[in-house]
Amino acid sequence: MIKDLQKLLKQVHDPNEYQLISHDLHHPLYWVFKIENAKLKDLDLKIRGFRKEHARFDIFINGQYILEKDYIFEQGGKDFLIHFIKTHFPYNLSDSDEIKLEGDVETTWVRKSQI
Repeated sequence: MIKDLQKLLKQVHDPNEYQLISHDLHHPLYWVFKIENAKLKDLDLKIRGFRKEHARFDIFINGQYILEKDYIFEQGGKDFLIHFIKTHFPYNLSDSDEIKLEGDVETTWVRKSQI
């Protein structure tokens, strides 16, 4: 029982940090950034229902926390995409902005045989 609890706590408290890169800065509604070859971590069935998807990670732009109402996230093929809603920002995002994601995301490496 304690071993199971330790595994569950590790899943919840095992944050990863990723630098997002630009994907589409010319979309009319969004600035789209991505983490290549990444996805939300698979959570144990026992805690999946208690952990809302938007609460599984935090996003920071140049050190400032970004609210979940300011972006939309999706799995786009093999990449994890963040669509920042342009009308929610008083400034433009660019390649020079430092955009980080911390949380329940993991990278999936592509084997050469899959390419």
